[in-house]
Amino acid sequence: MAIIFLSYRRTDSPEACRVYDWLGQRLGYDSIFMDVAAIPFAVQFPDFIKQEIAKSRVLIALIGSEWAKRIHDANDSVRMEIETAVANQIPVLPVLIGNTPMVDVDALPKSISSIALQNAGTVGVSLDFHTHMQSLLPKIETILGNIATTGLGSTDPDLFQRACNGIIDYLRASASQSGSVQWAQWNVIGVDGFNRMPNLETTLYLHRVRRLAELIELHFILSFWAGDSGSEQLMAGWTFRHLGGGPVVPDEYLIPTGWEPEFTLKIRWSDEDPRQVWKMITDQPLRFSLAYVATVFPKLTPGPALPVSLPKV
Repeated sequence: MAIIFLSYRRTDSPEACRVYDWLGQRLGYDSIFMDVAAIPFAVQFPDFIKQEIAKSRVLIALIGSEWAKRIHDANDSVRMEIETAVANQIPVLPVLIGNTPMVDVDALPKSISSIALQNAGTVGVSLDFHTHMQSLLPKIETILGNIATTGLGSTDPDLFQRACNGIIDYLRASASQSGSVQWAQWNVIGVDGFNRMPNLETTLYLHRVRRLAELIELHFILSFWAGDSGSEQLMAGWTFRHLGGGPVVPDEYLIPTGWEPEFTLKIRWSDEDPRQVWKMITDQPLRFSLAYVATVFPKLTPGPALPVSLPKV
């Protein structure tokens, strides 16, 4: 489910791709909508875009040096995107590219002039890009957090436990069918679990929860326990390969048999350093660990079929 819509000019495509990739690595690519990456073939472009904006929770408007040249054209696609967000009361976060100044209120159509009065972010085009994105991320999280007054976490007090147990059950079942780590044990642990020094076991420890509108991110580490380095590396290698494709945990591991879960859980790699997480949790000697994020999002009902047309140019 894409909750962040990325709006940009084709002339700013290189910067837009960098923003998309940077955010995707940290929030999950499924959370970001960028037209070249998400529009199916043979759909009517304007209708599809409007639907995606209406479903999103924030629109990031990347503003480069050529951004305002066509903004007074009633058929301009970028203008249409921002107008759709405003009409649907979707927050618009303007982000200036490089040294681009914010456009004056009087230089914008009245329908979108409010964005000129907002506190804009900035992204550099060279070495300062990463620093700027690190400053921008909390602004995005604040917007999404303010929107999230209700959702899965507030209606299901067992969500965290069900999700963690579902991940471990899924890994346990998959490992039992493998030819390499079928002997391994799989368990969810709390802080006290680090003191019992398990053997031939992979443990899941949930250390952080983040809410992004309707989405919930569960940050966890998988630690590998064995009396020899070969067994630890074998368990870690199998896990790394099995989770490398960003799998969706099958429903049967998330809910009792015969029930239909109200959420989907997808696992992805985390760029957090598991060594730092370990140091915050325990004083026990460091174990080989991998960091992951499980994104929990509501199941969606299929939308209506869209008419066929060519995409925008």
